[in-house]
Amino acid sequence: MKNPTLVYLLPICCFLVLFGSCKNSGEKGTYVKKLESNKESIAVGVYKPNENDVIYTQEIFETLKIDGGIVAVSLNHDDIKRSKLENIDVLIFPEFRNCNKIEVDDEMAEIIRKFTVEKGKGVVCIGNSGKIFSLNNRNKELNLVPVKFIEQQPGETLKGIMKFELTEKGEKIFTELRNTQNLFIDFQSGPMIDLESNKEQLKGLVGKKSNSPVGIPFFVTFPSGKGRIFMATVHPEITAGMRWMVPRMVRWVIGRDLVSYDKNVVRPEFFKQEILIDENYRKEIDELNDLLIQGDKDQKIKAMDKLLNSYPWMAAEKVKELLSDPNEKVRLKAAEYLTKIGYTIAIADLKKTVKNERKRKVKEQLLAYENAMCNMIEH
Repeated sequence: MKNPTLVYLLPICCFLVLFGSCKNSGEKGTYVKKLESNKESIAVGVYKPNENDVIYTQEIFETLKIDGGIVAVSLNHDDIKRSKLENIDVLIFPEFRNCNKIEVDDEMAEIIRKFTVEKGKGVVCIGNSGKIFSLNNRNKELNLVPVKFIEQQPGETLKGIMKFELTEKGEKIFTELRNTQNLFIDFQSGPMIDLESNKEQLKGLVGKKSNSPVGIPFFVTFPSGKGRIFMATVHPEITAGMRWMVPRMVRWVIGRDLVSYDKNVVRPEFFKQEILIDENYRKEIDELNDLLIQGDKDQKIKAMDKLLNSYPWMAAEKVKELLSDPNEKVRLKAAEYLTKIGYTIAIADLKKTVKNERKRKVKEQLLAYENAMCNMIEH
C-alpha cells in the first residue's frame, strides 16, 4: 500500500483497551480504542464466538496485515456487549461451520443494528455468514438486507476455484482487476444470495460466477441505513493472489480511500483455469498430501510442484511443516511454495528455518523467501 506516513504513525496513534487489560491484536477479548488525533486508521473487529464456530479467521487477520492502515482484533459476544462497538469501524463475519445454528440474542442484535443503521459503520460478510443479516435470519433485528439466501440443491454443489466476472461497480471497487480477462476465486459450496426474486438489489451486484445467470452472485453490496454491508459468498482470504480483496472491502464499507496494494500481493493471474473439487480430485490431493509426509526427498518435491499448480492452499499447513525437513532441497521448495501463494501465516516458521540454517548459500535463498513474504504485509 502506498502510504508510508500512515505506517509510521500507526504505532503511535493506536492502542488496545479492554477494561484495563492489554492483549495482542487478534486475541479473544480485545477491542480497539483510537485516539481522536488518528483519523486515518480503521479499527476492524473480526467476530469469533469461539474457536469451533468459525473458520479461516487466522487467514482473515493475515489479509488485514496487507493494509498498514488497518488495526484488527477478535470480538466474541461478550466483547461486543461490553464495548457496544464504540471503538470499531468495521465488523467482519467469517465463514460459520453451521450458519443455521448461529444464535444472536436481542441485545447483541440491537448493538449491531445501531452500529450499521444509525452510526453508519461497515460490515463485511465472508462465505455463509451473510445469511445472518438476510431475511432468512430468525432475529428480526438483524434482517438488515432485503434478500434471502438459497441452499444449493444436492447434485448441484459447486466447490473449488471458480471463474468470476465483475460488474461496472465491481471494477470501480477492485480497479486492479479491470483489465484482467480471467478471474478466479475460492468458493466453498455454501448458500447463495437470491437476487432473482429482488431485482432492485441487482444494482448492488459487484461480481458473479462467469457464464452463469445472476442467480450465482459472488460479491454483493447493500446499503444499511447510514452504513454499508459487503457480502462475499466466496473466500478471497484463502485464494492465492486475491487476499488483498478483504482489506479493500473493509475500506469500501467505511468509505475510506481505496489505496493501492503492491504487486506481490495483487496477482490475479495466479490461477489459469477453474478447479472443481469432487471426490476424485480430493482423492488425488489426499494422495499428494500423504507423499508430503511419507515420501522421500524427490517425491515430496514433485508433490509440492503438482499441488502448487492445482489447489495449493489445501496443502499449505503440511508444506509449512516441511520447512524443518532434514533435506535442504525440500526446505527450499517448501519456502518457495509458501511464498508463491502468499501464506504469510508461515512467516514465523520461515524465520526459524533461516535462523537454524547452517549452509550459507541455502541460508541466503531462504532469507530471500523470508524477505519476499515479509514484504507482503505492512504490520
